[in-house]
This record gives sequence, structure tokens and C-alpha cells, in this order.
Amino acid sequence: MDGGGAIRRQRALAALLARAPSPRLRRVKAAPWPGGGWRLAAPDGLRFARSLDEAVATMTGRYGPLVAAEPGDASTTARLPDDASGHALAVWAAALRHAGFSATITTARFTLTVTPSDVHVVPCGSGPPPETACVAATAGARSLAGWLEVAAGLRGRRTGPGTR
Repeated sequence: MDGGGAIRRQRALAALLARAPSPRLRRVKAAPWPGGGWRLAAPDGLRFARSLDEAVATMTGRYGPLVAAEPGDASTTARLPDDASGHALAVWAAALRHAGFSATITTARFTLTVTPSDVHVVPCGSGPPPETACVAATAGARSLAGWLEVAAGLRGRRTGPGTR
């Protein structure tokens, strides 16, 4: 394992799975596999993935996206939580990518660009860093930021995106 990082990514993924838009996806359990990779347990059987990205792609392809923008959310920017871990951010970025979103995440340390085909990280260059971390998307930015709060464990099970 990687010093607890896999467990933190599992917690972030489990939080997204528990709140996923699809009832089928909410029944999937994901766990890091000793030695690398992920084990996905679903009502229709066990699956194995070699990486977090492959695990999210498999779940999205079989059961639907882990994240979705709320209907009517036309926001193009939103502030991100300051206390979200890098592990929650990694899980969230994979979920955005495989759900088909394009977004740019700007923090004091890096800029992360997510597209359906790629995720690209660039360290901050010279110049003043932004005062707050934020996400920019063509639409649904507030909803997408809410999903990061879920992945980071900053929202309870009954508040946040997808709550009815």
C-alpha cells in the first residue's frame, strides 16, 4: 500500500458511491487491492481494475456516472473547499472525467484540467496564486464543487448534491 493513501482514496470513492445518482451504482463497493489496483463488488459480480481511473471508468460504463450536475445549475465557477485532501481531489477528478465533464480546477499550488479524454496538472507559475481554490466549467460548477465536498467527507449523507 502507499502509507494510507489508498485508504483515503477508498473513503472518498465510498462517499461518492453512497451518494451516486444511480441506484445501481450505490450498491457497488470498491476496495483497494493489496499490491495495487481495485476490487469492485457489485450485485452482478466482482471486477478488478488496475488503477483508480480504470475503476471509475468501469463503474461509470456499467452503472452510470458517479457525479452529475444538478438540473438548472448554470453556474460557471464555484469555490472549492479549502480542506479537501489531494486524495479526494484525485477521486473527484476521475469521476468528472468519466462522467464527461470538462473543468479547470485552480489552487494555490497547481492548475488541474479535466476533460473526458485526459487529466492534466500544471504547477503554478510565477505570479500571485489565487486567493481561493475554484472550479470553472461550462455549466454546473456549483454542483460539481458539491461533489468534491462529498468526496472529502465535508457534507453529511443527507445534504449536498443529489439529496431529495
